[in-house]
Amino acid sequence: MKKFDILICGVGGQGIILCSDIIGNAGVLEGVPVKGSEIHGMAQRGGSVEAHVRLNCNFGPKIPTGYADLIMGFEPLETVRCLNFLNPKGIVVVNSSPIHLLGDKYDYEEIIGILKSNVKNLYIENFTSIAQNIGSIKVLNTLMLGFSLRFIPLKKESIYASMKNLIPDKILDVNLKAFNYFLK
Repeated sequence: MKKFDILICGVGGQGIILCSDIIGNAGVLEGVPVKGSEIHGMAQRGGSVEAHVRLNCNFGPKIPTGYADLIMGFEPLETVRCLNFLNPKGIVVVNSSPIHLLGDKYDYEEIIGILKSNVKNLYIENFTSIAQNIGSIKVLNTLMLGFSLRFIPLKKESIYASMKNLIPDKILDVNLKAFNYFLK
């Protein structure tokens, strides 16, 4: 496997850290060297969160500017804030549903325009709505992971095993349902 760098971004409470842990654990299960870093500062719920996952990389845990192969953006504005990490051939998967914190509104169309004009390989979907239809907004992370697996050089079986290791039994079924949504 070639080196593959994944940056997951959004706001606190969206399951970004769990998503990065699932990917990292799946890499370990496959015998792939994994490095990772989390940047969440004071963000328990609502603040900016970034998780860096580096598969088969011999360098540090944080992805340098211009090196991310994949950005999984759980929130549009936070995705734009992380675009400097994307390599020119990189892929961005973004949730189109904005989160306006403390009444802070932004021009959604402007943010989407920035994404469309700066990213060649862009996938925009209202993952929030799909997660709600599956049964819980809390499966946004595993839903987006299932969609993004087509780009991530890991096996579906490793992700399943990782999810079973990291997700409590009482919510595992709904998370597996979300993960499999795009893998039909």
